[in-house]
Amino acid sequence: MNLRATTLFTIGTAMLAIAGCTGSSTQPSGSSSVVSPKGVLPTPNSVIRFGDQPVTLSVGNVVVTQPGATTYTFEVATDSNFTAKVQTKANVAEGASGVTDVKLDQLSGPADYYWRARASSGGTVGVFGPIYKFTIGPPITIAAPTLVSPIANAAQGSMPELVIGNAQKSGPAGVLVYRFEVSTSQSFSALVVDRTVAEGSGGRTTLESPVELPAETTVYWRVTATDQANGVSSPVSATGAFVTSLAIDLSKVVYLNSPNASNWARTGFLQLVEQDGAGDGPMCTKFTDPGWPDSPWPYGEEPGKYTVFANQWYFARIGGAWYGGAGEWIYRAAGSVCKAGQTTTNIGPDSGFGYPFSTWRPAVGELVGYMVSSVARPGVPRTVDQRTNIVVLPWRDTSRGSTLGAPSVMFTAPGIQ
Repeated sequence: MNLRATTLFTIGTAMLAIAGCTGSSTQPSGSSSVVSPKGVLPTPNSVIRFGDQPVTLSVGNVVVTQPGATTYTFEVATDSNFTAKVQTKANVAEGASGVTDVKLDQLSGPADYYWRARASSGGTVGVFGPIYKFTIGPPITIAAPTLVSPIANAAQGSMPELVIGNAQKSGPAGVLVYRFEVSTSQSFSALVVDRTVAEGSGGRTTLESPVELPAETTVYWRVTATDQANGVSSPVSATGAFVTSLAIDLSKVVYLNSPNASNWARTGFLQLVEQDGAGDGPMCTKFTDPGWPDSPWPYGEEPGKYTVFANQWYFARIGGAWYGGAGEWIYRAAGSVCKAGQTTTNIGPDSGFGYPFSTWRPAVGELVGYMVSSVARPGVPRTVDQRTNIVVLPWRDTSRGSTLGAPSVMFTAPGIQ
């Protein structure tokens, strides 16, 4: 080789080395040429909700000049110079569908992040491709709801109102809903109520039990708050407990001059009872009218002129057993009815219950049960067999020291006493 040729070879080799270090997409450590990967997802400058993590980074598979396994390295940093790397995912096998993905570990928010990727194949380590940016939004946190009532084994009826304090939240949380779980098992292995309701106003949310709970049973309940729009839930609340001691098991009632109502469907809801046993004092009931059919009234000077659609019921625990029967008739009048006929020597004297109601004198404060049903008392044709829930309250008698405000609604059906 002459001097000129030697000189040209030396200069050419040096120029190739410089080009390999500064302008090539590959490092000359192997025999394969590797192109820099380009990002597919997330799209540049995406804003990702904190709750939508983990973030998946995707690049299109690169072109290589030699056959062999291709792997990828992904880097994530909080700065575009990658001096503050927070995650590196190396040796990620190439995907089979033209795209290679990697899931990141959870990132903090709110914060901006930068990412890039490179490929390696045939002993050649490629250079990193373009730099992309995405943003993780602020985290959403929801504290466990606080149980307000009933708690601490409080005495309750069969359909109590459950009350919670609304959950505290931080971050860009959406509207919360609350899942109420009610069970007769402390482990909540079987639920008698599983209902989700929207958040209430005034800092509290309530749920009236949609079903009758078992009588004289310890019942457990708990609540979880959820931001459905962001997919974030609170821890479950503490467990509350109450006892349905103000309820009556209809299957164990001794029925007096009345049908067995234990299998009757509950279609109405008894909301309020106001009662006074003094003299011929009234019992007032406020209940939802489910549309029970009217039945003709067969008595009086003009039989059939009037109709009735319901009866008030009375329940008393006498000698350790619950007795019950249908009492006064109810004429349809907006579901709010006051009927006279509660003397202190018996309940509903014109009902003909018989013994032991005929001799029973309730003590002031003694628990007595009330219910309303479709027509049930003998003498008027029954229509449907349906009822409300039972309300159990202490017996009141203003002639014996009880205090009782005037009934809010008074009603007497014309011609029906």
